[in-house]
Amino acid sequence: MRPIHDLGMALLLFLTALSFGCRAHPATLAIMLIGDLVDDADVAKRQSNLIGKKAAAADSIFGSRLETLVDTKRSTREIVIFPVKGDLLAQSRYIVEVSDNRITAVTKAKHNIDGVEDMVKAKLFELELAGKTPDECAQKKDLGPPIFTFRGQESGNLVQVYDVRNWTNTRGARYCVVRFDDGNRCDQVKLLGVGASTKKDPLRG
Repeated sequence: MRPIHDLGMALLLFLTALSFGCRAHPATLAIMLIGDLVDDADVAKRQSNLIGKKAAAADSIFGSRLETLVDTKRSTREIVIFPVKGDLLAQSRYIVEVSDNRITAVTKAKHNIDGVEDMVKAKLFELELAGKTPDECAQKKDLGPPIFTFRGQESGNLVQVYDVRNWTNTRGARYCVVRFDDGNRCDQVKLLGVGASTKKDPLRG
């Protein structure tokens, strides 16, 4: 085995060891359950004011968009992303699905929803995929083919979304979001977990 010279990788290995079993702790599970209940209530409260309405209704409720992603295969389908007010760590998002300018679903999601474990997984994937093209990322066996490819309306850059719910977790729908730079090379990987949604299968068609 080669010695580890990269302090960042050493830290990742340390965090990986710490993450095992952390979700099984009763206190952790209780916090997760409370969070899910809060998310469910939040999304349910907004459902009647948004579903079936024009996309502008989401802007009036959530405020300024973080970004708008356009489906590269279905140009009338968009994913609009908003911040969650009061989220001090800026990890939570409202994801509004739009088709033909009508809102079809509202989802509340969070980056690294499983905490340290997700942070470690995302960073390991980022180290492995950094600099790769969309086609090269799609060939990674742990991810499988992307379920969607979007293009940022503001940036023009590609975003691939992978379904990774088969990974061991307790949080339902899970996605790996791979972003590409102006040169079409991977420059960011994040894991996104769904806390609550008006749709049984968020982000799918």
